[in-house]
Amino acid sequence: MFTDESPTKPTLQHTVSRAQPVIDSLSLILGPIIDSNDHSDNPAMSLLHNQTISQDIMCRLRLATSGSGTDDLCRWLYDTFQSNIADLQLVVISYIPTLAGVYLSRCISSKETFSGFEAVFLTVYSHEMVIRGAEPCIIRIPNNIRIPGSAESGKTNGKGKATATEPDSIEAMVSPALEPCNTVRATKRGLIVSVALDLYYNNISLMPVCSKIEFCEFCIIWAGQGELAGAERLDEEEDNAQEEEEENAEEKEEDVDKKKEHKQKNDRCNQVPLPWELFQSVLRILGHCLLGPTNSKELKEKALKAAKCLHARALRDFDSKAMLASRSLVRLGDMIEEPIPELQPSEITADPSELEALRASIFSK
Repeated sequence: MFTDESPTKPTLQHTVSRAQPVIDSLSLILGPIIDSNDHSDNPAMSLLHNQTISQDIMCRLRLATSGSGTDDLCRWLYDTFQSNIADLQLVVISYIPTLAGVYLSRCISSKETFSGFEAVFLTVYSHEMVIRGAEPCIIRIPNNIRIPGSAESGKTNGKGKATATEPDSIEAMVSPALEPCNTVRATKRGLIVSVALDLYYNNISLMPVCSKIEFCEFCIIWAGQGELAGAERLDEEEDNAQEEEEENAEEKEEDVDKKKEHKQKNDRCNQVPLPWELFQSVLRILGHCLLGPTNSKELKEKALKAAKCLHARALRDFDSKAMLASRSLVRLGDMIEEPIPELQPSEITADPSELEALRASIFSK
């Protein structure tokens, strides 16, 4: 006998009843601002998309005193992710860009321990290790570059030997198998943060726009090229000034070179290490921000600027993998920015003699 009650309704009510005490505990940290979610049917999802609360949490995570072992906000993020409530885990995942940005930036400039940040990253890492089951993440890429005539299976050559067949797809390892990790060491820091960013990427379609913009801004900081756009405008202004004042061109060029050399030395001393496992996770997120479905013009502009900054960083580090990957993303972004020209009727019409020559060449084959 069927009833009118939906089987998913009790589950939703049970999830809300479990999530509400966790959300109420956040009000002890943030104050009464959290009360705006009290009348929502799904308080966890309302918390995820509440921009006022998100900005407050991001600002608190950026404080100079954040990230310590006694940080109440980091403790709340840790306990919330451990609750295994899917909607609340999404809330924690949405702050991974801020956690990663602040944590990586401080690790290169301070010798202090940030056990609060690291506890959140380690619980995310352990969660992903269980899900992956100690197996590497492997993807299959279609093999579109195949030699004609050599793909047929069972075909023999003149000597009676079977020719090698071209595979239909190529396997590529995105992430190695994860090993148990109880502490964050400097050699494992990039891998642990990249695992958290991979989890963010897997749920990126559910993430709020402000979280993605925050990630793009930190990418610019990580690249050590925070003033790239301003430097490009400065170069254009200097070129115009050099055309107007040719007499002082050599002196200005020397001053610019000295400033650039001084800036590069400072950037290299303070730049965040970006190993390949971390770099590729960053590019995947930027690729979605740049090419994915969104109505935010600001997000696309920030993502393109971040991609250009990372490409400049890869060129400076002479990292061939990072150079190729970031250059491809920058080119795709530039293609989107360029308007598609509209063909005029006069441009479509062709010379009759050219059409006859083309037709003759087709039928002669």
